[in-house]
Amino acid sequence: MENPGRTSIQATVKAVCSISYVSEKLQVSRPTLYKYMDLYDNGGRDRIPAKVLRFFDYLSSAKRTEDEAILYFVRDAGRADNPEPETAEGSGVTCITGGDKAMVMFPDVADPSDIAVDVSAEVGGRMTVIGEYRPAPGRRFVTIDDLIPENTFYYTVRTVSDGRTVSGPTAFTVGGKE
Repeated sequence: MENPGRTSIQATVKAVCSISYVSEKLQVSRPTLYKYMDLYDNGGRDRIPAKVLRFFDYLSSAKRTEDEAILYFVRDAGRADNPEPETAEGSGVTCITGGDKAMVMFPDVADPSDIAVDVSAEVGGRMTVIGEYRPAPGRRFVTIDDLIPENTFYYTVRTVSDGRTVSGPTAFTVGGKE
């Protein structure tokens, strides 16, 4: 592995969901997926298709759950295979929570009037968008009110014009015990 202190992508994938599920969702065979995981761990990122690389990077960016992996595939289904540049819009997207509210900020977005923030939660065993939030004119944030404390929600920042994902899905919670 390129970074001996880091968990292999294969171990990370297996900890979150099955190899068969991931290969099906990424539309590659299991042997090909194993090859890509080996390349990822050994510095061959440039030889991995963008769609696969995005998923590996997503899993490696934080400790993920099976629900987050499933939501990733639901949200990523229509995304183009061309990778976004590292300095793409949304690189500074953050979420601040307090009480039963959350504020999602996107200071680096060029045109905030073209942004929507979808908030999802698990409802009846399925990930469901429970609200779409648009910034007020001239604002680079949205405020999400009346969330149920100690529950996990997910926000996805996307463009309205073409539905391109700018950031997310990202988990957050509000409230909770002090």
